[in-house]
Amino acid sequence: MEFTFIRLMIDKPECRACRMEQTLGDLANDLLYSLFNPYYREKGNFDTKELIKKYLREELRHFDDNPFFREFLKDLGFNDGYWTEQIEKYQMAKKKAWEELKNLLETGKLSREDLSIDQLVENFFDEVVDELKKIGYIDYVEGKFHRRVVKYRAIAERIIGDKILSIALEELDQRSRGENLTEKEGISIFSGENIVEFDPTTHSFDNIDLCESLIMSAIKGRLELDEIVARQPKHAEKCVYVMLIDVSDSMRGKKIVGAIEAGIALRRAIERKGGEDELVVLAFNHRVSKVKKEEILNLEPRGRTDIGLALRKARGILNEKSGTGIVFLISDGEPTSSYDPRLTPWACALREAKLLRNVSAKLQIIMFGSESRFVEFCTAMAKLCRNSRLLHFSDPLNLKKYILKRF
Repeated sequence: MEFTFIRLMIDKPECRACRMEQTLGDLANDLLYSLFNPYYREKGNFDTKELIKKYLREELRHFDDNPFFREFLKDLGFNDGYWTEQIEKYQMAKKKAWEELKNLLETGKLSREDLSIDQLVENFFDEVVDELKKIGYIDYVEGKFHRRVVKYRAIAERIIGDKILSIALEELDQRSRGENLTEKEGISIFSGENIVEFDPTTHSFDNIDLCESLIMSAIKGRLELDEIVARQPKHAEKCVYVMLIDVSDSMRGKKIVGAIEAGIALRRAIERKGGEDELVVLAFNHRVSKVKKEEILNLEPRGRTDIGLALRKARGILNEKSGTGIVFLISDGEPTSSYDPRLTPWACALREAKLLRNVSAKLQIIMFGSESRFVEFCTAMAKLCRNSRLLHFSDPLNLKKYILKRF
């Protein structure tokens, strides 16, 4: 009986989700990223639209070439017998094309390099979502027709984070100096410019400069190495990053995607490096909430903008922490709300920017907007905080590279 049970366990067929994950492989992770970031573009030599046409009846093929028809599919909100029937036929053709596509991948007749991920998501949105739900990357999709919002599971952040890092690090100068290397003296493998006498209690062997040591001996007319000098190390200090992401109504589209990418990229970089650095992500509109790891992908823009409240919350967090405090303020417009009824939204935000001095915080103001009043407002905040930097990004998707460079 025991042997029979073990044999049954060995011969147990593989579950469909496991088979699907093996079939799609790394493609599933890329599909997940493209679903999150619809602005990501790739080239492929295999046209998935032609595969769909293969299963369409002749009278429906010209609809697939028409962008208005695809928009009609998204916006359909009424019951019409003829169009309902045509759309059902179109959806059935897509399902057949998707099954053939998976078979081509499984048999090796098609490779990942042949495919454009954004084209796959565009042409097989429903099928991609269904597969990712089976694997466990997506929880559900809410809404329908022209606006569908994907709700991601916790595992999705790690996968998307790795993809974001690989993209951001391609052109990043690895020699960049991060915020947590200061001019203070201390034990560190990062060497500075100053030459000092080697002290084994302060310096590591990485700090020893043999060339300078030999030169020092030669100057004294000695042939043997009797004095060792070292480069004074930089002090590696703990950093506490507070990322304030504006999630008001105006941040829809590329802006919110760029802000979320920056948050995920920094979190994954900190996790990979290890050490004591921390990241706290806060989403703010007219309220402020701390964003847990599994929640950042599901941020949804809505509401007004209270920058003063966000800065106040950041100051409170840094006041309870030790190390270098760095605040990233990511927004695309002026404040429209104030938590203090006695102050205008501008006055409230400017007061809180000045109060950041009390916690010696570095303020990095990330602007997605370029209106003159917004620039004037951000410039005033930077001057009041003093230890600050003002940056404008015309393409929000480039923000992740800057954030990683600072780290």
